[in-house]
Amino acid sequence: MFGTYRTFLALLVVIMHIGGIPHLGVYAVFGFYCLSGYLMTYIMQKNYGYTIPGIFKFGINRILRIYPIYWISIMLSAILVITLGRQYTTDYHNSIYLPTGLYEIFRNISIFFPMREDPRLTPPAWALTVEIFFYILIALGLSKSKQVTIIWFVASILFHILALLPQNNWGRYFSPMAASLPFSTGALIYHYRGSVVRILDRIPRRLHTSLPALLLGLFFLNWWIGTITELANDLFFYSNHVICSVLVAILHARRSLPLINTRTDKLLGDLSYPIYLFHYQAGLIVMALASRLGMDMHRPDITLMLLTIPLVILISWVVTVTVSIERPIELIRTKIKG
Repeated sequence: MFGTYRTFLALLVVIMHIGGIPHLGVYAVFGFYCLSGYLMTYIMQKNYGYTIPGIFKFGINRILRIYPIYWISIMLSAILVITLGRQYTTDYHNSIYLPTGLYEIFRNISIFFPMREDPRLTPPAWALTVEIFFYILIALGLSKSKQVTIIWFVASILFHILALLPQNNWGRYFSPMAASLPFSTGALIYHYRGSVVRILDRIPRRLHTSLPALLLGLFFLNWWIGTITELANDLFFYSNHVICSVLVAILHARRSLPLINTRTDKLLGDLSYPIYLFHYQAGLIVMALASRLGMDMHRPDITLMLLTIPLVILISWVVTVTVSIERPIELIRTKIKG
C-alpha cells in the first residue's frame, strides 16, 4: 500500500516549493529515497535477479518508467519559456530557461544534474539523478545480501555523523552520499521484513490498523516542533527519517488502508511521479493566467499553491489515465518484467 504514501509525499513537495511552507519537501524527498531503497531491492530480489539479463531488464524498465513522462515535462517547460519569456520564467524559478550548449541539452535530456546544474527545465530533476545513481548500484548488487546492506547502512550513518562536524561542509541533503542513508535504510527494511511482520503481529489489531494514521500525525508533529525550535534541519531531520522508515516497514505488509483499497491505492500512486515532475509548470501556468486577470502572484504563495494543486493533479491524471502515454509504456514494462 505504497501508492497513497507516494502521492502524499509528492504533495508535500508541492506545498514547500509553491506554497513556501518550509522543510516539508525536504522531509518528503528523504521519504521517497527510503521507499525507493526498499522497492528497488524488492523487485531486484523478486522479479529480476542479479544475472546479466535480469539487470538489463531492470534497467530498461527503469528507463521506461522515468524518462518518457520526464521528457513531456521538459517539453512543457520549454513551451512555457518560449511563450512567457526567459525573464518571466527565471523570476519564477531561476533554473527554468532553455539550454544553449550541447552539454546543457544533454543534461536536461538524460537527467544528469550531479551538482544541481542550471538550466533544469524540470527543477526537481536533480533528485532523479540521485535516484538513478542508486538504481544502478542496487542493480549491481549493493543490497543483494543482508551483510553487505548492513555495511552500506553503517557507512551511511558514519557519513552523516562526519557531516555534522563543524569543519565538514559536505551537505546532508542534496548529495548522493547524503541520500545513501535513506536508500540503505529502505534496503535494510526489505531484508528484515520478516522480523517486521512478526513484531506487527504482536500489536493489537485495532492499534495495528491505525498505525499509518498515527505515524502521519507524528510526521507533522515532528515537522512542527522542528520548525518552531529551528532544529528542523538537524535533530528533527533525522527523527523524520526514522518516522518515514517505520512507515515503509508498516506499509509493506498492508493490503488495504481505512477507506483505501488496493485499486484506489494504485490509482493514487500513479499520480505521484507526474505531480512531482509537473508541479512547477502547473504553478507557472496558474501565475501567468492570474497575471492576465490582473492578480499579482509570486512564488512562493499559499493562494498560488491552493490553485496549483488541483491543476497539477489534473495534468497528472491526463498524462497517466486519459492520454495514451503511460498505458502503452506500462504494457511494455509488464512484458519485459515477465
